[in-house]
Amino acid sequence: MENNSLEQIFNNTESIEEQEENDVVDLAGYQVTRAEFFSHTKEPAITIWDTRIKFNMACLRKFPGVTHIQILIHPEQKRLIIRPCPPDAPDSLRWAKNGGNKELQNRDLLCRIFAAKVFDLMGWDRQYRYKMLGKPAACNGEILFLFNLTDFELFVGGAKKKSSYLPGEWRDYFGIPAELHEDSYKIDIADGYITTDQA
Repeated sequence: MENNSLEQIFNNTESIEEQEENDVVDLAGYQVTRAEFFSHTKEPAITIWDTRIKFNMACLRKFPGVTHIQILIHPEQKRLIIRPCPPDAPDSLRWAKNGGNKELQNRDLLCRIFAAKVFDLMGWDRQYRYKMLGKPAACNGEILFLFNLTDFELFVGGAKKKSSYLPGEWRDYFGIPAELHEDSYKIDIADGYITTDQA
């Protein structure tokens, strides 16, 4: 009996000490560090050239077996969404080759008009290519992938020699304030998104 009470006291003391060690933190003033600051070869991404776009294999693996997508753009918010769809859906685009028994592979989507419109919208330089990381998003229970076109990594040079650059304004901060981070990835497809059938 005495041993049990000593054990209970010891356990109670230990839990009080644990609580005292854990500081209560207010996230105001914290910034969620941008993923673009780290190596991200395995992260879902889209690369846009002045004549074509390409989704990496990590994107395709997020939607196993999906061969076709729709691309939605919000011109004011400068965001792009990929939405899985059946091959016969209006404005569907084949973003993968193979299928059936063979593993899907990513492919270039030639799109001079679409790319030109995106470059004009963003004020991008056509001699560079731009890479954006994707984040999962949901709208009315539908799983989508969201790309902020303003959060890009810029690439200069060919395959053998290349340099990457991030927007200059990112020098002064690490990322989005923690209290705004979740809201920055909320979407409503009915709010200003348009589809494109330019392949």
